[in-house]
Amino acid sequence: MSTDNLYKTSLMMAAALLMFSTPALAQEDSRGGNQDATPLEALVSGLSFHINAGAYYNSNVSVSELDVNVGTGDVSAKLSAQVKFEQELGENTEFDVRYKLSTTTHEEFSKFDVLTHLVSTKLEHDFGNFKAGVSYQFANSSLNQNNFLTLNQISPYASRFIGKKAYVRGFYGYADKAFKSNPTRDANVHKGGADIYFFLDGVRQYVQTGYSYEDSDANADEFDYGAHKFKLRYIKRLDILGRKTKFKAGWRYQKRDYDNITPSIGVVRDDNRHRFQLELEVPITDVFYAQIELERAVHSSNLPSADYNRSIVAFSLGAKF
Repeated sequence: MSTDNLYKTSLMMAAALLMFSTPALAQEDSRGGNQDATPLEALVSGLSFHINAGAYYNSNVSVSELDVNVGTGDVSAKLSAQVKFEQELGENTEFDVRYKLSTTTHEEFSKFDVLTHLVSTKLEHDFGNFKAGVSYQFANSSLNQNNFLTLNQISPYASRFIGKKAYVRGFYGYADKAFKSNPTRDANVHKGGADIYFFLDGVRQYVQTGYSYEDSDANADEFDYGAHKFKLRYIKRLDILGRKTKFKAGWRYQKRDYDNITPSIGVVRDDNRHRFQLELEVPITDVFYAQIELERAVHSSNLPSADYNRSIVAFSLGAKF
């Protein structure tokens, strides 16, 4: 597929979204908050949709889960679509379930094409002084049209405000990873950590910082590791030409300490991974938006195939309704 065709495909998907969403929005407006909604209308009112289509350039096509990179760049088309249902279950209890489909199609390196199905659900209760809940995720990814990775993850959590400016969320997670084509990497993962949100101007401007520790026990001893993870994000909502634009800047750092010798290098592996992100989301209408994303990843490792850098530039159109 040529570069022009990749861009045309992305724009056609966004145009299809425009045609699809208009009647749905009209139907929502026609309800006008009717207090005598039928059960079907109540069900529909809990539904929301999010779709995003675009293209991006990756300077070094890679699959970090397999420690593989090609050392050169490629242009790709991307599409993601999500449907979410939210429902109150009695007083102060909320439940939601969502399904997300995402796909990446490369121009040259089709063997790195990815298709992912994600189903997640969350149950949360507000106890007054704090909230507590549990979430579950199931993900299935294919690589080059072959089954690649299956993930099952469950995570209980609790959160609360500290004063009016800070919000804390602590969590524990257990995940089971299964690699269809490489079962030596199959792993049981335990992790725990906390995120703190500092509100500088309510939700218009805030900082998120977090730390977590992850212990991964794989089938093959060489893939066992413990990882310290840090993150820092800044979110600012701006008024640009009358549009409520959202700006995000983020940094993630992961230090992996492997437990055993990696046979191919004859020593214990040591990885350090940095990822820097900038994102600008500009509303076009109340429903549609344009998004620009920049990313820089720096992976340092004594395993040559895991020692690489990459840069990503992406542009997409999306809608939330």
